[in-house]
Amino acid sequence: MMKLIIIQFIFFKIILKFLFAIHNFQLISLAIQRCRLSGDPCRLSVIIRQILFSSFRTQISISDTGVGSCLKEFQDLKLCFNGSAVWGLGDPDLFQYNLNLKESVPNKRLTKLPSMPKKKAIFSGTEVSMSTAEDMGVLLQDMTTFLRKIHILKIHNIAMELVAVCSDQQRLQHENVVLVTELTLPSPDSSILQQLTSGLEDYVCNHRNGLIKKCLSCFSSGENPKIGNGQACKKKHGNDVLAVEVVIVVSHSELSDPSNLSCLKAFEPKTEVLYFKDFSPCSVPQSALKAIKSVKWNNYGLTLKNIDDEGSSPSLEWENLPLNTHIDIALHSYNKQVTMPPLRQRNQLETKLAKDAISLALNDLKEMYTGALLSDHALKIHSYAPDLARSIAGLILSSDDQNFQGECFSLLGMPMANIEGHSLEKCIQDKIISAIDMNDRKPPSSRCRPAAPFLFGDDHVQESEYMCDEYDEGEEDDCVLMDY
Repeated sequence: MMKLIIIQFIFFKIILKFLFAIHNFQLISLAIQRCRLSGDPCRLSVIIRQILFSSFRTQISISDTGVGSCLKEFQDLKLCFNGSAVWGLGDPDLFQYNLNLKESVPNKRLTKLPSMPKKKAIFSGTEVSMSTAEDMGVLLQDMTTFLRKIHILKIHNIAMELVAVCSDQQRLQHENVVLVTELTLPSPDSSILQQLTSGLEDYVCNHRNGLIKKCLSCFSSGENPKIGNGQACKKKHGNDVLAVEVVIVVSHSELSDPSNLSCLKAFEPKTEVLYFKDFSPCSVPQSALKAIKSVKWNNYGLTLKNIDDEGSSPSLEWENLPLNTHIDIALHSYNKQVTMPPLRQRNQLETKLAKDAISLALNDLKEMYTGALLSDHALKIHSYAPDLARSIAGLILSSDDQNFQGECFSLLGMPMANIEGHSLEKCIQDKIISAIDMNDRKPPSSRCRPAAPFLFGDDHVQESEYMCDEYDEGEEDDCVLMDY
C-alpha cells in the first residue's frame, strides 16, 4: 500500500511538472503574439528568481512590451496554482488582476485589483508572475532550451532575454543573464521563411545548440550544409491565410577524429523534426506526422524506415542514409493574420499544406545542388553509366571514319588529337550522368518542366521546348510558393 502511495505521489509530481512547463511555454507564446500584433520593436523578458525561506522555491516572471492583453487569453489556462497579471492597454492606468487558476469556472478566475497610474507615460505591455516549488535549476534549463528553439525562427522585431536571479544568505541578489538575442528588424528582402532558413542553418552548424558558434571541422565547405525550403498556403474564411513553411538541411561530414563525441552525435542517422506553431515550438501534431508519412521519399533517394513519435519531438529513421550524413527538418504553421488568442482548428488543411511544403523544400534542394537527393530510379540508371560510356567511347575510337570521329569530339567539346580512351570515357560518363540528373529534377513552381536534354546537344534538332506534367485541377486554389 505504501509503495502504491509513493508511486502515485511521484506520478502526480511528474504530471504537475509537465503541466507547469506547458503553462509557462503557453504564456511565452501569447507574449510573442502580442509583440507581433504590435508591429513595433518589442522586448520579451523571462526572469527566474530563487526564493529563500519559502515552500515556493522559485518565482517566474514573463513580461513583454507588445500590445496589451485581453482577459480571454488567461481564462483558458489550466493549472493548479495562483498567479497575477499586470498590463497596460494604452490607457492612463496599469490594470492589475489576480489570476486564480484553481477556480474551475473560467470567468471567475480573474479578480480585478487596484490599478496603478502610468504618470503620463505612453506604453503598453503585459507581465505575468507566479511561484512554484519546482527547482530553479531545472526550470532554467527547460526555459533555456525553449527560448533557444524560438530563436531558430529569428522573429522580426522581438528581442528576448532570460535572466536568473539568486539570493545569498545575506539576501543579496545576484543577476545572471543566461540568454539574450539581438533585435532583428524586418526588411523587404527578409521573409519569415528566410529567417527560419537562416536560423535552422545556424542551429545545425553549431550542433543543435550544443556549441556557441559554428563547428568549422564539420562545416568548412561552402556547400555544406545543403539547404532547401518551401511554402504552401491557402486562404481560409475571411481574409485569413494559413501558411505552412518547411526548411530541410542535409549535412555531411568526413569525421577524421572518432573520439569527438560532439561531432559524432551531430551526425546520428535519426532526424528530429522541429515543429513550430504560430511562432512557438510545440509537439508535432498528427496532421504533420501524416503529411511526413505521405511524402514520396523514394523520389529523392530516401527510404523512411520508421517514425518514432513517442516524445514531443518525433524522430525519423532512414533505411539508406549515407554514413556521417544527417537530415534536419523544421516545419512552421501559422496564420498570416495575427489573432489573440490564436486560432486552433486547422488539422485537415494543415496535412495537405505540410505535404506540399515538404515536397517543395525537397525539390528546392534538388534544384540548388546538382546530384543531391536523386530518385531511386535515377540512382539505378547511374549504375549503368560507366558501361554505357565505355561502349560509346569504344565505338568512337574504333571507327575509321574521321568525319564521324570529328563530329563526336566536337559535340563532346574535346580536341581530337591525342585523346586517351580513359579521358573520353570520363567525358561521356559525365555527360550521361548530367542528362540523368537534369531529367530527375522538376521545377517546383511550375506545372510544366523543360524537356530532358539530349546526351549530345545539336542546335539543328528542333523539339518541343516544354513537356507538361498532369495535375489535379481541384488544387488550383492552393497558393504554393517557393522562396530561394
